[in-house]
Amino acid sequence: MKRLIYILFAGVIFFIAPGCKQTELTTLVSDGVAPGPITNAVVENLSGAAKITYKLPPDQDLLYVKALYTSKQGAVRETKVSYYNNNLTVEGFGDTSAYEVKLYAVDRGENVSQPLSVTVKPKKAPFLIVRDSVKVVSDFGGISVSFKNSTENNIAIVVLANDSLGNFTPINTNYTNLKQSSFSVRDLKSVDTKFGIYIRDRWGNMSDTLITTLKPLFEVKLDRTKMKGVSLPTDAPLGYSGAISYLFDGDLGNGGYYHTGDAAKMPQWFTYDMGVSVKLSRMTWFMRQGFYFNLHNPRKVEIWGSNNPSPDGSFNNWELIATHEQIKPSGLPNGQLSNADNEAAAAGETITFPLNVPKVRYIRFKTLRNWSDGTYVNFNEIYMWGAPE
Repeated sequence: MKRLIYILFAGVIFFIAPGCKQTELTTLVSDGVAPGPITNAVVENLSGAAKITYKLPPDQDLLYVKALYTSKQGAVRETKVSYYNNNLTVEGFGDTSAYEVKLYAVDRGENVSQPLSVTVKPKKAPFLIVRDSVKVVSDFGGISVSFKNSTENNIAIVVLANDSLGNFTPINTNYTNLKQSSFSVRDLKSVDTKFGIYIRDRWGNMSDTLITTLKPLFEVKLDRTKMKGVSLPTDAPLGYSGAISYLFDGDLGNGGYYHTGDAAKMPQWFTYDMGVSVKLSRMTWFMRQGFYFNLHNPRKVEIWGSNNPSPDGSFNNWELIATHEQIKPSGLPNGQLSNADNEAAAAGETITFPLNVPKVRYIRFKTLRNWSDGTYVNFNEIYMWGAPE
């Protein structure tokens, strides 16, 4: 009977459609008869989710299928998929409890079928898997938080500490979908500090809080106005208005920059004087804007330190204190950038030095490879941190 009604209405629409408004057409399509129910549901439980495969009713005016379930917090969540699909995935479960999910078929007139109830029992949610992997250690000027996110879900890692009023409150939130990474929380005093770390997903589910007490390692940001380039015989020739001094001018924009000339070859290096002997903790360099993870920005580098550079430009009296390769968060090809790439570039590329590095005054920045595998090196700025002794 429903099929006959639908055919009759379709015929009427065919003859009168040219004179009808869209609102009138919508009304005529609604036959007032609900589609048949969803049947033969099969559940595949997933991490924090469940995939439900089903059989659609034969109704010709079927438009979509929707699923409804209620979270432990009382929120009703809805998932919709087109009638072209025979499955859907319900997400956002914060635990492994059993949940009732109701499936409905909906036609073009928004008539809703009788529900088919199925029970899902999701596996451990992604945010809880991340929580199990979290490790926290003292870092220079703060702490370092590492984690694994095997499902690459969008999560937030929230770090808590006492504020100036003694309230245990969030001081940093790291949003990520990276499979594995770490981040640092800086600019903290070198005193025993209580920290908390919990994980939150995009549905508002939260893990328990990891509580730990750590003492950030002492460091200060070095005075860039005391830093200057040192010209040694083997240093890379400059070009394209580049200068070492621009690396210490405090300008992260597209003003001055360091840029080598046409005669430069890989590997290549330049030398600078920090103006003070210091036990280094970390350094950060900033890529040139508009060329993130591309062209002449350094990709793989070595950092050398000395207190008495050889005047002939050789590596005599130099000690290798770090080797580092920059990683593009998204892994996308050159010229393509994700939000994570842009955020990482804006934060700068940081090298954390080993605790046993010697006190040095001079730095040699040696580039082994740039992002285009070419022979130029070009970037904007350098910051240095350490403990002057």
